Amino acid sequence: MAGSGKKTLLREALIKVAELRGLPFSIQMRGTGATGATGDVTEAGATDEGADPEDSSAGQFMMETSLVHMGLDIARMSMQDKQILRPVLTNLGQGSQVMAGEQGRGARILVIYHAHLLSSESVLLLQACLEQNEGDLSIWLTSELPVPQRIRDWFVEIGVAGEDRAFENFKNIVGIQPADWPTIFKGIIDKWRRADSPKIQDVKEVKAYVYEMLMRNLRWVEATHYILDVLLSHPAITEVQRKTAISALAKCEATGGGYTIPSYRIPILWESLFLQLRSIFTNAEADAPPSSRRAGKPRKRNMEASRGEVGGMPA
Repeated sequence: MAGSGKKTLLREALIKVAELRGLPFSIQMRGTGATGATGDVTEAGATDEGADPEDSSAGQFMMETSLVHMGLDIARMSMQDKQILRPVLTNLGQGSQVMAGEQGRGARILVIYHAHLLSSESVLLLQACLEQNEGDLSIWLTSELPVPQRIRDWFVEIGVAGEDRAFENFKNIVGIQPADWPTIFKGIIDKWRRADSPKIQDVKEVKAYVYEMLMRNLRWVEATHYILDVLLSHPAITEVQRKTAISALAKCEATGGGYTIPSYRIPILWESLFLQLRSIFTNAEADAPPSSRRAGKPRKRNMEASRGEVGGMPA
């Protein structure tokens, strides 16, 4: 899970590798440059020909480096990981065997944080890199989901259990109780449960939710799993609503790590799912007691009985 300590354990392993190689371990942050029109990543501070020099920082993102590794965070790439990883993977593995020395352990380590957010194209790039540089390059991943099936044979998975300690530390630092994503989704569901039957005006509310989450860089893969956790743990929704909502969620595509959809379709999928959930949690038929669910038919029988009585009355 998020915040369970994957990054901490990974850095402890990097320190052991540095000690084994007799190298000092110190992490530095530097910019990798901007992504140009051709998809190549320029050097930090460099710009494409004809670009505005004052806009040289556009597209730059920070990466961590040491004498034994280079670290990239997929969560900070704004869904451009395939453009950023292509030149990195093309150049990183070549020639690192010169560092091996007598120990034979000089392969450069590439660390990819939040690897469950990798796009399908990036997974193909990783597969090609591993096939071409096997034994010359080591790739370490941190992920909240299993490694995609396409590249799983190259990895050894190490499970890390625990609660979200990073979020608990953050709450202690700020001194308040900030809301996490499961709490936000639970609040949205509770609001829909108290609302009236869906109306066409509710589409604006759903679109506002979707674009607010996109602006906060919540990915589709993460959102679907947060919603699933809320659906499984929410104590107030009925079993009929729970099963119907999970069924709607199960029909969504690209909900696993390493499988993505084109960016222009993401808002459409979100809005479709949210509108389905909006209808499920405000379904009067599901929430009504059994005695009132068939109110229409008894009313019809009473009307027929009344007509019979009236017809039989003497003039």
